[in-house]
Amino acid sequence: MKLFNSEMKPLVSIIIPTYNRAHLIGETLDSVIAQTYKNWECIVVDDHSTDNTSQVGLEYTIKDERITFVKRPKGSLKGAASCRNIGLKNAKGDFVQFLDSDDLLAPDKLEVQFKYARKEILLTGKWGYFSSRDHLERFKYKQRSYRNFKAPLKLLSCFGKNDEFFPLHTYLIPMEVIKKAGKWREDLGNNDDAEYISRILRNTRKVKFVKLARVFYRVEGKSTLSGFNTYENALSAVKSLRYLEYNLSDYPKIKARYVGNLKANISKRIKASYPILYEQNADLWINN
Repeated sequence: MKLFNSEMKPLVSIIIPTYNRAHLIGETLDSVIAQTYKNWECIVVDDHSTDNTSQVGLEYTIKDERITFVKRPKGSLKGAASCRNIGLKNAKGDFVQFLDSDDLLAPDKLEVQFKYARKEILLTGKWGYFSSRDHLERFKYKQRSYRNFKAPLKLLSCFGKNDEFFPLHTYLIPMEVIKKAGKWREDLGNNDDAEYISRILRNTRKVKFVKLARVFYRVEGKSTLSGFNTYENALSAVKSLRYLEYNLSDYPKIKARYVGNLKANISKRIKASYPILYEQNADLWINN
């Protein structure tokens, strides 16, 4: 059954964690304001930036009253996961759109996904890399995971088999699913989105791919699994793999394909940069 009829417009909570993105967050918020679907709220959660991100964010709250800007309480853990949990705590929406403060949404992203919105159905779309707003290049027009999944966790199997992924802002997630999946793990600073989405998929009835929905993923300055610049990031990646194995323990084939692919990508870098950490987790790399 549809969550809404033609006369109902569910509220979307757009949650944006940010840290030292004064030079980029304006472009991100412009892409939010440009949405052709108008019934949204945007919650920006600042992780105590040391630049003028706060000033830029507050200027946008004046520009559009649907935008609110809050700071992470000093007693809470630092990091994007903590900020997203704060955003969820303040969210009033029926659906949630996560968005990083350097990425972009196409103007009709929410509108085209809402044509297929249902309770307990996860919506996806297409995505592309970009380095500047004037050059939205390297768009991924073809990807094996660009399809529907009646068994939601098979999306992860598809990711693993084809070495693919969806950036977090590709998804539009029903709040009912989020409540079942639980909070973001605040002890993860690396690969936290993969762990979180695995729980979202466990609590989703099916995955609907919306081919006209588009998002843009900025690559310049992005922290990714390809570079563990600190021991803490490397340790977080290891912890995320253990969480994923637990989350998918009832689905051994999917776990083997998806987590196995992640292990193959991560283990070589861990071994090269942090050999002691690699040896301490020798059991994790078996068969990889």
